[in-house]
Amino acid sequence: VAHDASAIARGLLLLLAPPCVAALALAPASPGGTALRMLAEIAVTPGFLAIAGWLAAQWIVAGPWARLPHHFAPAGFCGVGASLAIALPALVTGQDWRHSLGLAQPALMMIVLPLLYAPVARALRGSRGVILALAAAAHVVGVIFVEPALVNFVFFVAGMMLFERRGQLETIAADEPEIAIASAPFVAVLAIAVSIRFGQTGQAASLAAVGPLVLALGLAVGPTLLAGALAIRQTPVADGLARLGRAAPAIAVLWIPLFTILIAAANRGLAPTLGSALLMAISSLLIVALLADAAFDAVERSRIGRFLASS
Repeated sequence: VAHDASAIARGLLLLLAPPCVAALALAPASPGGTALRMLAEIAVTPGFLAIAGWLAAQWIVAGPWARLPHHFAPAGFCGVGASLAIALPALVTGQDWRHSLGLAQPALMMIVLPLLYAPVARALRGSRGVILALAAAAHVVGVIFVEPALVNFVFFVAGMMLFERRGQLETIAADEPEIAIASAPFVAVLAIAVSIRFGQTGQAASLAAVGPLVLALGLAVGPTLLAGALAIRQTPVADGLARLGRAAPAIAVLWIPLFTILIAAANRGLAPTLGSALLMAISSLLIVALLADAAFDAVERSRIGRFLASS
């Protein structure tokens, strides 16, 4: 079975995401927390936004204005659901819900930003040079003034343009599958190495401190993920990755709330170690992914059952 490349790419990226979620439980000044936050900034966030641009391109390029809210409504519901899922446990346990939302802001931004970018990209449809120049200028301004919404627009645009050239990307993945498969792990290892080295400097996580390397790595994540996904989509490993990627909406809503509840219950107010935070992030991801996959299978079986009954 040839799985959808975007689902496989999301699955690959979710394998890299648990360390970044674990950073939510670590002190900002700790070397581990700084490194993991930097990994999110230079690899995970650009990767997810590139995939969002890839998925949104077909509606932005060809669809009418009136249908744009319809296509992006599920992402909006995910954002509202995730915010409520984060705030309600804090209210129940007597904690500050605004603080909880503040901790989860980087993850929530990955849901919100495509909703902001899509109308801008739709308004500039057909003006490829203008949208590229605007995205590049926004990235520079965003890095200087520390505005994530401006920084990350260029990655969304890159994903859109990848979709327009998906035929060429599929050809490369088919002609050079070994290189396509190896490219994503190579970029991931490079991003991890840069993040660890930055964490050792003792500086606060800052895009400006890393410089142009952020843009180079961020722009490389999307193409390597999608090329690797295209190369492996007919292999046995693609099924597990596609299932993980298919659970992405449920993960976006429930992963961080479950992680924060588990980490609080496990540590009883004590500061978690890097190892325990990683373990909690991975285990909570697997719990949500398995539940979402089981729910999806149940829905599919019910559809098949109705179809057979009607036949």
